[in-house]
Amino acid sequence: MFLFLSFGVKSQEVISPLISNSDLQKNTRSIYDNKSSLSIPFIDDFSNNSSYPDSNLWKDNSVFINRNYGVNPITIGVATFDGLNLNGIAYNMTSTATDSENADTLTSQQIDLSNIDTSYFMFYYQAQGNGNDPQITDSLILEFYSGTDSLGDAIWNTVWEKEGSTFHQFKKVVYIFTDPEYLTLDFSFRFRNLASVTGNFDHWNIDYVKLDEYHNSSDTSFLNDVAFVRNTPQILKRYREMPWIHFVNDMTQEMNDSLDIILRNNTDIIQSIDYRYDVYNENGNLTYHYPVLGGNNSTRNVDVPPYYYIDTGTYAFNSPPIMIDDQIFPVSSADSAEFIFRNSINTEPSDFKNNDTVFHLQRFYSHFAYDDGSAESAYGINVQGAKLAYKFNLNRPDTLRIVQMKFVEMHEDLTSNKFALTIWDNNNGDPGQEVYKDTVEIEYKDRGKFTNYYLKNGVGLIGTFFVGWEQITNDILNLGLDKNSVANDYMLYNIGGGWVNSQFPGAWMIRPVVNFDTPLISYLSEKIVIDCKIYPNPFSDKTSIYFNNNSQRTFKLFDMIGRTVRSFSSSDNKIDIYKENLRKGIYFIQITEGNVMQTKKLILN
Repeated sequence: MFLFLSFGVKSQEVISPLISNSDLQKNTRSIYDNKSSLSIPFIDDFSNNSSYPDSNLWKDNSVFINRNYGVNPITIGVATFDGLNLNGIAYNMTSTATDSENADTLTSQQIDLSNIDTSYFMFYYQAQGNGNDPQITDSLILEFYSGTDSLGDAIWNTVWEKEGSTFHQFKKVVYIFTDPEYLTLDFSFRFRNLASVTGNFDHWNIDYVKLDEYHNSSDTSFLNDVAFVRNTPQILKRYREMPWIHFVNDMTQEMNDSLDIILRNNTDIIQSIDYRYDVYNENGNLTYHYPVLGGNNSTRNVDVPPYYYIDTGTYAFNSPPIMIDDQIFPVSSADSAEFIFRNSINTEPSDFKNNDTVFHLQRFYSHFAYDDGSAESAYGINVQGAKLAYKFNLNRPDTLRIVQMKFVEMHEDLTSNKFALTIWDNNNGDPGQEVYKDTVEIEYKDRGKFTNYYLKNGVGLIGTFFVGWEQITNDILNLGLDKNSVANDYMLYNIGGGWVNSQFPGAWMIRPVVNFDTPLISYLSEKIVIDCKIYPNPFSDKTSIYFNNNSQRTFKLFDMIGRTVRSFSSSDNKIDIYKENLRKGIYFIQITEGNVMQTKKLILN
C-alpha cells in the first residue's frame, strides 16, 4: 500500500516525448545537391550554428543539428536522429506498425579516397541524450557506399549497427578499412536510424565524425582538438531573459559575478590556449572586452589538461574565475536592449577551428523567462483541480499585462480545452492570495511560438508573485518543458496536499510580460495597509509623507522607467522629500514597513 501511494503521488506530474520539433519548423533549410569529390580529412563536429547539416559536407538534411539534445558532447553541437522528417513533423503520424521503420538519413558528399591504401572512420554516438530512449527494436546504422548494382541502384553495406538502449555517455567507434571497393574517387557513407515514425521519439546523437588516412594507432587514440562544449554561460543569475527596466534597477543582484566557461581538451597532452570574450550592443559596437588589461586585442592564456586526465573531464576557468561586472551593459533610458557575447579561444594551427567560437544573444525585452525558448518534452498534471505556479520577482512595482505560454501539440488535440489562468501574491515563498483568475483556452501557435493571454485591465504587482493555472479537467495540458534550463526552485504545484516543487528537472515555458507604464492599478490600491498621507502632491520644491506613528521603514523612489533614484530608511512619523536634482514628472515611492509594502504616486511640477 505504501509503494502504491508513493507511485501515485509521483504520477500526478507527467512528462512526455514530443511529436514534433518546432525548432525545425521555424528554420530555413539549406539547398542540398551533389558536390565534386571532397578531399580528406573529412571532419564534422556539428558545431555550425544551424538546425541543418552543412550542405558542403552532406547530401541530405533530415537530421537535427542542435546544442540541446546532447549530454556532455565531444565538442559543442550534435546531430540528432529521431522519428521526424526535415520539417520537424512525424514521418507517418498514423502508422500502426509494431516494428521500427526507416527514419532519418545523413549521407556524406562524395569523398576522394583513391590515393591511399588504408583509411579510418571515427565517430561518437549517444543513445537518448536529453530526448527519448530508443527501444531495443530501434537501431543506429552506419553504411558505406560500394557502387551500383545491375539496375543502377546504389549498394550500401552495413559496417556497424547498434540497437537501442537507455541513456549513456558518448562512446567512440573506430573502423579501419583497406577494401578497394571503398578506396575510390567517389566514396560515400551514411548514417540512418530505425525508429517509431509517429513523433519525436527514439533519439540518437552523433558527434565528431572524422574520415582520414590511417598511419598508426595514434590517429584514432585522441582528437587534435580543444573546444567549447556548451553555449556561452548565462550572464543572469536567475533568468534567461528579463525586462531591461527591472535589470537596470538592480544589476548587481541580477548578474552572475563570473562566467563558467567550459572547455574540453580532446588531445593527450596539456594544451596552451588563449581566451577572450567581447560584448557588442545591438548596433554592433563593442561595449566590453575581457581581459580588461592590455587593450581590445588582449587575451588570457591558460594550460588546459586533457579531458581524460582530470576528474571532472572538462576544464573550467575557476582559478582565477572569469569575473564580470555591470560595465558590460551601458545603462540607457530605453525600454529594451540586446547584447551579443562572443567567446573565443585561439589554439594550435592544426586544431579544428569551427568549435573555437560561441555566441550568445542576451535579450532584455518586456518579459521574464527561465527557459531558452526550445522545448525538449511536454509537461502536465493529470489531476482535476491541480494548481501550477511559477515564481517571479519584480525589482520595482509594475503591471502584469500578458502571460505567454508555450503549449506543444501532441497526439491528442487539446485545442479549446479550458483552464483557469491564475495570478497569486506571495505568502512566505509560496503562492498566497489569488489576485487574478480567468478561464481561458489552450491555443497552439505555428512554428512553436508562445500563446499570448492578455489580462483584463492588467494586474499591479510588487515584489514576488506567481503565475500559473488551476486545472478544470484532468487532461494533461502539455506545457513545453525546456530540459537545458533548470528552474525547479521556482516551479511549484499543488494537487491538494500543499505546494511542492516539481520533480522533473527543467524550466516550464511560461513568460509573464510587464509594462513599464504607470504600474499602479486596482489590485495595489486594495492591498494598501500602511496608513499615510502625502502633502502637497503635486509639489514643486518639497513634499512630506505623514504617518500615524514612529516605526522603522525603508523608502525607494522610482522614476517612470523604473530606475531607483533614491533609497533611504527612517523611523520618523514625518518624511520630507526635496526636489534637489529631480526633474519634473511622475515618480513612485515604495514604502516597506516590516512585511508590508505599499507604493504611492508623486508628481513633481
